[in-house]
Amino acid sequence: MSVELTPAQIAAKEVFLSVGFDERRASDTLKNEVLTKQLLDIITEAGAQNGTDKATGNALYTIATKIADSPHRSVVVRNVAEKKLQSAEQLKAALAFVQKVGAGELDLAKFETESGVGIVVADEEIKEKVSAALDENKDQLLAQRYAFNTGKLLGQLRKDDRLKWVFDRVSVAITAEIEARLGPKTEADLQAGKGKAKPAASSSSSAAPAAAAAPAKAAVVLTRPEGAFTRIRLADIGSHQGEKVQVKGWIHSIRSQSKLIFIELRDGTGFVQTVFGGKLSQAVGVESLLRETSIEVLGTVAKPPEGAYAKWSGLELQAEYWEIVGASDGDLEDKFNKESNVSLLFDQRHLVIRQEKVANYLRLRSVISHKIREHFYERGFTEVTPPTLVQTQAEGGSELFSVPYFNEQAYLTQSSQLYLETTIPAVGNSFCMLSSYRAEESRTRRHLTEYQHLEAEMPFITFDDLLNHIEDLICDVIQRVLDSPYGALLKEINPNIAVPKRPFKRMNYTDALKWLEENNVQKPEGGFYTFGDDIPEMPERKMTDTINEPIFLCRFPVEVKAFYMPKCPEDKRLTDSCDLLMPGVGEIVGGSMRIWSYDDLMAAYKREGLDPSPYYWFTDQRKYGSVPHGGYGLGVERLLVWLFNDNHIRNVCLYPRYFGRCSP
Repeated sequence: MSVELTPAQIAAKEVFLSVGFDERRASDTLKNEVLTKQLLDIITEAGAQNGTDKATGNALYTIATKIADSPHRSVVVRNVAEKKLQSAEQLKAALAFVQKVGAGELDLAKFETESGVGIVVADEEIKEKVSAALDENKDQLLAQRYAFNTGKLLGQLRKDDRLKWVFDRVSVAITAEIEARLGPKTEADLQAGKGKAKPAASSSSSAAPAAAAAPAKAAVVLTRPEGAFTRIRLADIGSHQGEKVQVKGWIHSIRSQSKLIFIELRDGTGFVQTVFGGKLSQAVGVESLLRETSIEVLGTVAKPPEGAYAKWSGLELQAEYWEIVGASDGDLEDKFNKESNVSLLFDQRHLVIRQEKVANYLRLRSVISHKIREHFYERGFTEVTPPTLVQTQAEGGSELFSVPYFNEQAYLTQSSQLYLETTIPAVGNSFCMLSSYRAEESRTRRHLTEYQHLEAEMPFITFDDLLNHIEDLICDVIQRVLDSPYGALLKEINPNIAVPKRPFKRMNYTDALKWLEENNVQKPEGGFYTFGDDIPEMPERKMTDTINEPIFLCRFPVEVKAFYMPKCPEDKRLTDSCDLLMPGVGEIVGGSMRIWSYDDLMAAYKREGLDPSPYYWFTDQRKYGSVPHGGYGLGVERLLVWLFNDNHIRNVCLYPRYFGRCSP
């Protein structure tokens, strides 16, 4: 059923169509109000509100989905509008550069160099360089004709400082030049290439899905071979070289070449290149081998032939038998592709998570959670499980999700801290890792409405003890992950990851105000931040990214922190509180000492206008053997964003929950 558009949506759609969007993309974009507004702003910024070519429109759309909130967005928009970033390679490099800089200062000269700004390569130059490269391989080309492997040639040309920015056109030029030199395909060429099919799209590709090539002969009915085949996981394939094995998994990608079918098979633990040759490539059902088809394969684990390359383990599975376990529809590319907007990708998250990068994130997240628990267990902490349905608030009431609880009012917890405090007289140091919820109408790159909250409480500590413990947690967990079998995977995702240098920089709130003024960082409405202001994300990120090391920002004013934080003995305007700020992300930990005086807690209730009655169980901790104590909360997803060097918190979640999304 069609949905009637508002006048504003109709006007927006006309703008989208004028910049080259097709009907589907225009309609999909309108479903996302935030993206629509950001895209309209960017189109206006580019001076394209009255129309432009499709390539520019696509580039502006990509900017909106990748760096809409970046302070350096305008630099990219301007260069796209001025036709100085024309190719997909140039735009990709520009976006990566801006994402890496974050809120830090952008070196314009370096940006232009690393993004190929202003480099325009004429067709004549491409043709000339392609022709010269083919001349060097003339004998091989004439001998192999259309079977000539262009991969080496492409690798050679990619090293050219100018051609690397127009590589999509280089590939087309190679094909055209080969056809010009060899002329039309002969019958011999056609026979040599018989059965050859275009490779199927990988999980992140936008190309149409492909099945295996149709068999050249009558279809063969396969017979299951006799003998023992050991069932293995692909994660363990390296220890089974030369053995006959059974593997079950999903087709990640598929391509046909001559009489062979090459399948990248995935089982959730790893990947292997699987080769179907001879009758296996001509078997009944071969046309049904599509991406995400689940199959069983029997075969031998072996090294690939001399000169061939097998990704992942360096081994391949030479199949002797296969059968389909579960068929896959041929409409996967209709679900999403690399051009799909963010909203559509999260609508299809159940399929997107099958991509290698996302699956690696999920795998590493599990490892990191395990290493966090190892850290706490080895330091004598007890894990507890406080309730997530509560009737009190730990932070601000405006951020609570209300839940009807029979005949009472309840809320989804903002934090388990208050309950953790009650456990320390029972078990000593305690921690939990549960979901917390914040009803914030925010779509920033570091906010979620549901997130994994690592929280800990410790009795008989000082403020310095608290900072030292948080520092130890961060460094120890990173070291444990790097020392684990998954350390190489983390390094592959983020080559620059390293254990931070200790001790972390410690800076008081008042010193941060001075830094912002000295570096001319002002409020959006003008003027500098003064005592009592809550320093928001952008100036905080600017400071952290510029200093470029972990920072403990300490001793915030009473009025900007929660009711349970004690005042500093040396300055009653301040609290014994801290935030841990990481470059590229900002705050990942918030902590403090806790009020442990009964009278001070009652005064805090009164100051904040809170009724003490629902907190009787929390107040009792101050009546029965109260002690100095402190704790903190760490946003696990924010830690992951920093570890993975990703640019958005939603990317590290299985199914993110944020303002405007609660499905699938």
